[in-house]
Amino acid sequence: MGANMNLRELLRSGGPLHIGLLSVELPQDDIPRKAAGQGWDMALVDLQHGPYEETRLIAFLAAARAAGVPILLRAPHPAAVWQLGRLLDFGAAGVLVPMVETPETVREAVANVYYPPVGNRSCGLRWAYGYGPGQSPAEYAAWWNANGILAIQIESAQAALRIRDLLPPEVHLVLFGAVDLSLNLAANPGSPFAAIEDLQQHVVERTRDLDVRIAVGNMPYGRF
Repeated sequence: MGANMNLRELLRSGGPLHIGLLSVELPQDDIPRKAAGQGWDMALVDLQHGPYEETRLIAFLAAARAAGVPILLRAPHPAAVWQLGRLLDFGAAGVLVPMVETPETVREAVANVYYPPVGNRSCGLRWAYGYGPGQSPAEYAAWWNANGILAIQIESAQAALRIRDLLPPEVHLVLFGAVDLSLNLAANPGSPFAAIEDLQQHVVERTRDLDVRIAVGNMPYGRF
C-alpha cells in the first residue's frame, strides 16, 4: 500500500483487513522480504512490551515506508498518550493506545494525534508519514486529519461495557488484547462475559451504528 493511500477508506469499506506484525529489531533490509506476498494493509509494531531506541525507530519507519508498509505503533502505555504526537512525527501511519479504560484517555489521545481544529498536536514534519516536498504545514495538517489512524485496544470487561463512551468519531479501529482479556475475565468472574468471544460480540453489537472498524478476527493479529 502506498504512503498516501487512505487507510480510513479501507477500514470503512468492510472488506478484509490484514494487519501484520513487525519488530523494530528487525533489520531494515528484511522488511520487504518479511512483508512480501503477505498482503498486509498495515503492520503493528509493539512499543509497549519491547525496548526501542528512537533513532532506530525513525530509520525503521522510513524503511517500512519505502517498502510500502504503513506502520501502526502500539504506544507504551495509556497514561503516555502525550507521546502519541511524537511517535507519529517519527513516521507512523497511526497509533494504537493499549489498555483503554476511560473517555478521558481517548480525549487526550485525540488531542495528541490530530492537528487543530480537531486536536492540539504540535507540527513537526521532518519524518511525518505522507508528508511531501513543497507541502505546507497547513496542507499536511489537513491531509493528516483526513487520513491518520487512531486505534484503541480493549483489554478488560470494564472497557467493553463502556465501549460507546470510548469511541468518538476520531477513533477508527478497535483491537482486542487476547492475553490481557483472558487475565481480566479470570480475575472478574462476576462480569457478564463468560469468554472473550462473548465480550467481542457485545462490542460489535453496541457499535453497529458507529463509523468504526471492530477487528475480531485471528488474534493477536491477522485477517479481520
